[in-house]
Amino acid sequence: MEFNKHFKLNPMLKYISVILFIVISTVNAEETLTPRYTEESKKVVYFDARNNEALFLTCKPSVSGYKLKWEKDGKDVNEAPELKGRFKLKEDSFIIEVTSPDDHGNYTCSIPELNLSADIRVVSNAYLKKLHESMNVVEGEQLKIHCIAFGTDPEITWTVGNNTSLNRSHITLKDDENNIKDAILIIEHAELTDRTWYNCTARNEATEFYKNKQSKEGVYVRVKGKLAALWPFLGICAEVFILCAIILVYEKRRNKEGLDESDTDQSPEQEKLKTNK
Repeated sequence: MEFNKHFKLNPMLKYISVILFIVISTVNAEETLTPRYTEESKKVVYFDARNNEALFLTCKPSVSGYKLKWEKDGKDVNEAPELKGRFKLKEDSFIIEVTSPDDHGNYTCSIPELNLSADIRVVSNAYLKKLHESMNVVEGEQLKIHCIAFGTDPEITWTVGNNTSLNRSHITLKDDENNIKDAILIIEHAELTDRTWYNCTARNEATEFYKNKQSKEGVYVRVKGKLAALWPFLGICAEVFILCAIILVYEKRRNKEGLDESDTDQSPEQEKLKTNK
């Protein structure tokens, strides 16, 4: 009798243990935040401000009923002056529809009540400000070409004509005021042989994601000889001299013709005296 009773309870105990396991597993399940990355291994999101590409950051919580808090570089996005009026918060997303290259940085989504947070590194693709088509410099003078770059940690490389390396001692590179390495090319004393194309290229880690679309700008440098400005001046002087000479000759001839006419012409008094005789 007791054996049969024990046999019948075993299946019931089995079902109860399964239910308890499910309940305990659900209660002890780890609460998480899952950001969406462009590259999961680097925990990074890329965007291209040059093409006004919107920035979407998504952070999926494993639990509902909580509001996400967003921070940029450790500051609440609602308190960041550079983001004021430029972003939207929608459920589990942070959105900037019209981006600036300065929107790159370290973003954090969090649920403070659960002590949960996740980091998203945002990288802005590198690009350059458009250069003038050409620049002029006089032989022996200094010329600076500044490639202004935007984006996250842009790397700038130069080519002079068809050469990828700068092998001229009078051409140097320096960093600009934004600490962008090699952003300024300086020709210390321009030579006539420096007349060529100067191209700069900007890239960073986001460039490969955007199918290696490197930003490239070029300017053609025209070098004028030291006496180049003197020849037009001498030409003008010669023209003035010739014009003055022509006017002088013309005036002298006109004065001479006037004297000849005065010698041949007789006055009315002379004609009267002639008739009286």
